[in-house]
Amino acid sequence: QHHCGPPPAVTVHLIAQSTTGTVMTVEAALQQRELPEDLGTRVAAKLLQEVQYGGCVDTDLQSLALCYMCLTPEDVSRLRIGRLTPFTIEALRLYKQAWGVEFKLQADEETKTIVLSCVGTGYRNMARAST
Repeated sequence: QHHCGPPPAVTVHLIAQSTTGTVMTVEAALQQRELPEDLGTRVAAKLLQEVQYGGCVDTDLQSLALCYMCLTPEDVSRLRIGRLTPFTIEALRLYKQAWGVEFKLQADEETKTIVLSCVGTGYRNMARAST
């Protein structure tokens, strides 16, 4: 037996683009004692689930997209998502606490998605040299 340490990590990033230009991404890492074929099946199923949810951002990146919306110029930003995750709900609470940004949520019964909108803070990077 050779004891050379743990096997190298294997991660799969799967990206799909719809006919309307929406990009969905999913990723997963090989778990202990999992076959690579099972990892592929798991990631493919995760992508199909994201497509089923609808929206323009996959569930793993919702909070990041909403954070960017908070920092935009003082104008209304909108984003359509498939479902709110508990992590995203907590992120919305933190954004309100940190920046005072409140999101308006509107359910779209036709597409079974949620449209979030907010007014950005107009954040500017003061460390950047102004010209």
